[in-house]
Amino acid sequence: MHSTTIRYISFILFLIFGNDIYGQKILQLEIFKEVDAIKYREGEMITFKTKDFPKDWQNKKIDRILVDENVIIFEDGMISISDVTHFRIYKNTAKMAGKTFQGFGAGWLLFGGVAHFASNNKFTWSTFIVGSTAMAIGWILDKFVSKRTLKMGKTANLRLLDISFPTPEEVLIKKVYP
Repeated sequence: MHSTTIRYISFILFLIFGNDIYGQKILQLEIFKEVDAIKYREGEMITFKTKDFPKDWQNKKIDRILVDENVIIFEDGMISISDVTHFRIYKNTAKMAGKTFQGFGAGWLLFGGVAHFASNNKFTWSTFIVGSTAMAIGWILDKFVSKRTLKMGKTANLRLLDISFPTPEEVLIKKVYP
């Protein structure tokens, strides 16, 4: 009895709030020699370069996607996906590991310096090497490993897709006027 009630309530809520499922438009980043594509939806941030501004990386939030026109609309303008020349994706795990290594190295050097002045422990070359190596590894992870730049047409491709469910009106029109 209880599970049946939950099913009925879920179905009624689906009917009331189900209008949002009709609009699913995505920007799909297809990377060559990779099976899975990366999908960006409306409201997500993307980083890219364009033909108009080839030296500037633009970081913008997608407001709307117009699939028929191949256009992405942002808060401050719009862009055709054919104008995108480079696309950048970030690896948050590598960035987090880089920050962690940098924090560890800075802490090692700081506490080694404090221990040198506060006690009989000496700040040796090994203390310096451990701290500076950790900071260098963290900087390399943060600056080089955590981001990947893709060139459109050479290493990746952008595509706009509409994977929306048809509205009830569209279904009725197709049945009445085949």
